[in-house]
Amino acid sequence: MRESVPIMAYNCKMFAVKKGLGLCSANPGPAADQAKTQLMNELTDLEAMKSAMGDVKQEDMSYHVENFVLSVFAQTDKEERTCETITKKNAMDFKRTGDFIAILELFDGCMTEEWVERKKYCTYKAGTIMKALKAGEQPARGNPFAPPEEEKKDDAGRRESV
Repeated sequence: MRESVPIMAYNCKMFAVKKGLGLCSANPGPAADQAKTQLMNELTDLEAMKSAMGDVKQEDMSYHVENFVLSVFAQTDKEERTCETITKKNAMDFKRTGDFIAILELFDGCMTEEWVERKKYCTYKAGTIMKALKAGEQPARGNPFAPPEEEKKDDAGRRESV
């Protein structure tokens, strides 16, 4: 990702470092001090990543991140609705998509209520898919909370959200 989508790589790492530093502050002790030292070393790499991207404004960065996350969300949701058989990969894709959505917290105003709902949906789908697979059942497709008028049948007769 660092080479193919440097803005996302930078923001993923920035999000992880901020979360890690927050955890270190909330749980002081020798392990937290050691982790904090490691995280501070990552800040040097973040600066190198930022300078390699050139002069990217914060608004442009948030725009690129939101578009990337929207693309990943749409792809994950479409794949789950149209694939032959739902597998653990689909659950992992929803989990990863939810993690990408969380990165929007880095930008003021980007984590809208709509994104919060999408993140909840991703967490729900990842959990229900894994639960059904462990029980030996085929998971339900699509969004069970979508209003019926937002659903339509695709060519194969499966329901999909519009």
